[in-house]
Amino acid sequence: MGGTVRIHPVQARGSESEEFCTALTVWRKSLLFNCNGFTVFHPATGRLAFRVENYHSDPKKELLLMDAAGNSVLTMTRKRLSLHNEWQAFLGDKSSGQKPLFTVIRRRRWCALAGDSSVAEIFVEGSIKQKKMKRHPDYQIEGSYANRSCAVYNTSRNIVVEMKRKQVSSEITLGGDVFSVIVQPGFDQAFVMGFVVILDQIASSSPKQRRQFWGYFFKPR
Repeated sequence: MGGTVRIHPVQARGSESEEFCTALTVWRKSLLFNCNGFTVFHPATGRLAFRVENYHSDPKKELLLMDAAGNSVLTMTRKRLSLHNEWQAFLGDKSSGQKPLFTVIRRRRWCALAGDSSVAEIFVEGSIKQKKMKRHPDYQIEGSYANRSCAVYNTSRNIVVEMKRKQVSSEITLGGDVFSVIVQPGFDQAFVMGFVVILDQIASSSPKQRRQFWGYFFKPR
């Protein structure tokens, strides 16, 4: 990937005209037979931008974002024994002792009952332990991923990324497996796809997983 990932993404100056933004078409399907994943295209050219293939026996634990050539861009891992579904993203192939580029944490359900529309919080650089003294996350994801209608806000409450259903015409909107991701100028596309892939995992987490979490502590010894 070279130097395309910015450790500190440029802050957008608000929602710019979409003609200056980067649009990605995300297909929630792998190009490989009998394999789950994501395939991401540049709609203007039709060229492949990123892909995710679930090679692992348990994709809930680790996922790999690759570029069009198959080079590792981000390794995303779920933190073990994390009740609130905490994920970390690492540059390239994760190595021992490597620090994460960012951490994504699912918001607690009671926050929604209190009127908080955030579904996840993003902390750039460092583990969540290093962020405990920080009052606010670097970014917040709000909306409904299930409906493919959500946005990423920075600390200034400007939208830096927006997700919406893919429209092929004014009258035709595709299903949820194909959607558009609009990226504001200056924000790195690899970061964005990391957000999307992790959000997909957070949204698909089941009550069974949460029962397994508590079962680890309360299982008979």
